[in-house]
Amino acid sequence: MQLLTPSKQVTKTTTCICPAHVKTKLLVRSKSSQKSTTTVMLGGQRTAEKTTMSYVTFNGDLTPRAKQQLTTTELIKRAEKLDYYLQLAYGYAKQIEDMAPIATVSSPLVQHAWECRRHVAPPPFRASPEFTHMQYTAVRTQDPINFSRDGYVLRVKECGNDVKVFVTITMYNEPASQLESTLVGLAKGIAYMCEQHGYDYWQHVVISIVADGRSKINPSMLTYLSTLGCFDKPTMVQMSMGIAAEVHLFEATVQMPTATDGLFYPPMQVIFALKEANNGKLHSHLWFFNAFCEQLAPKYTVLVDVGTIPAETSVYRLIRSMERNAQIGGVAGEIAVDRPQFFNPVIAAQHFEYKIANIMDASLQSVFGFIGVLPGAFSAYRYQAIRAIDGEGPLVEYFKSLTASKKELGLFVGNMYLAEDRILCFEILARRDCNWTMHYVKDAIASTDVPETLVDLIKQRRRWLNGSFFAGLFAIWNFGRVWRDTSHSFARKCIFTLQFTYMAVLNVLNWFLLSNLFLAFYYILSLALFYRSPVLLRVTLTMYFVLVGSLIVFALGNKPGRRTAGFYKVSSYIMGFIMLGATAISLFALTGQVHFMDIRPDLVSCSVADWELPAGAVSSIGLVFLSAFSHGEFSILASTIQYYFMLPTFINILGIYAYSNLHDLSWGTKGIDSSHHSGGHTGGTSIKHMVALQLNTANLDVTMEADKQKQSVAAEHEDVDSSFRVFRSVLLLTWLLSNGAWLYMATSFISCSCYLKYLSFTVAVVNIIRFFGAIVFLAFRIMRGATQCAAKVCYLTAAADCLPRFRQDTSNV
Repeated sequence: MQLLTPSKQVTKTTTCICPAHVKTKLLVRSKSSQKSTTTVMLGGQRTAEKTTMSYVTFNGDLTPRAKQQLTTTELIKRAEKLDYYLQLAYGYAKQIEDMAPIATVSSPLVQHAWECRRHVAPPPFRASPEFTHMQYTAVRTQDPINFSRDGYVLRVKECGNDVKVFVTITMYNEPASQLESTLVGLAKGIAYMCEQHGYDYWQHVVISIVADGRSKINPSMLTYLSTLGCFDKPTMVQMSMGIAAEVHLFEATVQMPTATDGLFYPPMQVIFALKEANNGKLHSHLWFFNAFCEQLAPKYTVLVDVGTIPAETSVYRLIRSMERNAQIGGVAGEIAVDRPQFFNPVIAAQHFEYKIANIMDASLQSVFGFIGVLPGAFSAYRYQAIRAIDGEGPLVEYFKSLTASKKELGLFVGNMYLAEDRILCFEILARRDCNWTMHYVKDAIASTDVPETLVDLIKQRRRWLNGSFFAGLFAIWNFGRVWRDTSHSFARKCIFTLQFTYMAVLNVLNWFLLSNLFLAFYYILSLALFYRSPVLLRVTLTMYFVLVGSLIVFALGNKPGRRTAGFYKVSSYIMGFIMLGATAISLFALTGQVHFMDIRPDLVSCSVADWELPAGAVSSIGLVFLSAFSHGEFSILASTIQYYFMLPTFINILGIYAYSNLHDLSWGTKGIDSSHHSGGHTGGTSIKHMVALQLNTANLDVTMEADKQKQSVAAEHEDVDSSFRVFRSVLLLTWLLSNGAWLYMATSFISCSCYLKYLSFTVAVVNIIRFFGAIVFLAFRIMRGATQCAAKVCYLTAAADCLPRFRQDTSNV
């Protein structure tokens, strides 16, 4: 690869009404003296020339205005000419920059990396520069869609490899150990795909690593990438000197050693993109899709979060699912908790939740054909299904929050894009003149780390709950597009109608979870304690009410952190023990040895048959276990008690904090504001304007004008934030009042026996539907496997019959 040095930069290119990186400022330092000190800032290399002056002459001479005896009109005319020449200079510099060659270099860093590994044999592929050299490119493209148009070519493209599977790993400031575990999992996956498709299949797989911000990346991450030959700081500093690089691009073919001495995984074609600025995970996906995928045109794309560890066959199974069915536009793998700690209730509860969500919810959605969310931690898409064509397509909507300001988005859409992967799924389903569906792949397992503390869980779920709530409303509201725009069959559209009706009912039930949980506690505890221990009943219910009110106060005024961790932990434990007590009373009632009396004899009670109590228990708990066991998941037994202990935390603490912080559009877990929107910025002011402002205004400085502009921008931001808080307050108040109204109506007009009977019936209906989906999904899976086995047997039988004839024919020849 030929070494190209960066072009010589124009050191003084400036304008006042051109882009923001070219600046011209006149700052008056003193008002009392005739000779005021002024600083002229020239763009390009940001050089500054300081002198005492009152104007700038055409030839660049700096002469005090008092000596020239110029009038105000003459000074303004000269300022106009200076503006004109500065614009010419900017245009000339822009032409030079456009003609500058791309700064790229190829060096044998990969070879140096594996030569430095002690006690490790050299890799099998080492003859070609592709396996020994790393290529670095300083990318100046600001809009990723112009990556190819600006002349940048990826090394994989230059080699002529046909890319079928393109994997991206997004990271922020995680330690190197997480990237290493993810790369090892992917290396095993590539090795398995080579076993299935041929030893050279690695040439069709590319791994892209996108780091969000050069100043934010963990230093251990760069050290680890250097040991692989995928990063070299001196090369980056030297080649990007004098270049406004947006992305530092490192390309190498890496061969990772296995745990067995002397053996290596198949080569991995790695693209490491180190973004100069920290703009969020979605912006990293923007570079992956709009820059890299547009050039390589892969058949399938796989999204992986750093720290997620795919199993050996997981990526292969995701791709195989889309290969078998050309109608599938996206697939979801199974996200599992990495090495769950069952003695930690926070982790154990998440393990139970993840398993049941995959077994019952993902299976049901897969049977319908629409999965509400393909998890960004591990999922795959057919690139044809999401690619933007002529400014339309799922990816356009996926990246919408990057091209609009918070004010333009509004709070509803802004919260919706906290779950942008849900928006992408709906856009795939509703794409015009298409009939894409989605599928859940059970055996495509990927382990990931989950929040280990309650505070971290609150931060994560705030974004999840708010994003899924608004994205769900968006999907339900726009469901008409499925009937109007898509080419799905009539039967499939009817199935989708049933699914979205079910989703709407679930949204209503979730809205009233807060009050229904209290009603369940109230009625169950009242049946047991109202006549036996009324004091204990009053203390328990009062404590519960005080905790809920305190949670609202803490959620509105404090962010989860070290100082509030104790309060949240105590609240979680108290409500958890109340939940376990109510569960124990319900299970004790199943024995039939104790008969409870209704606390409101003045209300009409509902008779409960002998079979209804066992049926309610089976439908609420038994079907969950039956579904898990039918899918071969027995580990949920070790986390069942922890899940029910944490259930009030999931409903009360997480729900209250989420609704109380609707105005917060940040991601929360890493301190990144997801709303890094590229709203318009204030244009520069011409020298003429600044000179006129200084001369014609007696008591006003240019600096005061700049302060006014800053105050105007700050006021606009404050107005947007204020409107967001008002929306938050209205929605939170609506949520609390509606739950309070239902609480009052239920306790005033519905007897204990009737409420518990209706609640059991509702839970039973929902769980029966979920159980039906889990069983049907399993049946389809078994039938598909049996069909494939039968086809393989027929193929082998036919081959065996043809073999004697082939031998006879060859012998005759």
